Amino acid sequence: MKALIMGMASIAILSTTLQSCASTGSVANKITVESGEIPSEMKSEDFTLIGVLKERGSYDKYVKKEFANYTGKYVLATEKEIQDKYSDLDKYRYIMDYERETASIHYVGTRKSQTVPGKRYFILDRKTNKEYKRKTWSSFYAKEMQAYLKAIEAVRK
Repeated sequence: MKALIMGMASIAILSTTLQSCASTGSVANKITVESGEIPSEMKSEDFTLIGVLKERGSYDKYVKKEFANYTGKYVLATEKEIQDKYSDLDKYRYIMDYERETASIHYVGTRKSQTVPGKRYFILDRKTNKEYKRKTWSSFYAKEMQAYLKAIEAVRK
């Protein structure tokens, strides 16, 4: 019985991992205006996307790396810099940021559980104060960020 429970838990974790490791191109193809994850105005507007830096070296390193591959106009800024330097909503209308989410895995028949942290990215339209959230979240945040930026590039073309 214990082996069966552990096997089922392993399958669940493996399944989640494989789903999270899907190619960024295939994930990016699912992030669309129609899915509600990208503002439709991004198709026609000339904009500079703001990537939010969290002043945490390990996370900010990935933000810088992923945005360096983005072909659109962008700036990377802390929340304070966004308020102070990038208040022009016509030029800096969109912000890419995330909110933290967690899920708990409970092992059946035991008192053990594990918490899995992740990030759900979104685009904030500062003019309308509307968030365009990703339908999914992931603990593979660099890949998630990369897919979102690819999807934005596809909309801009």
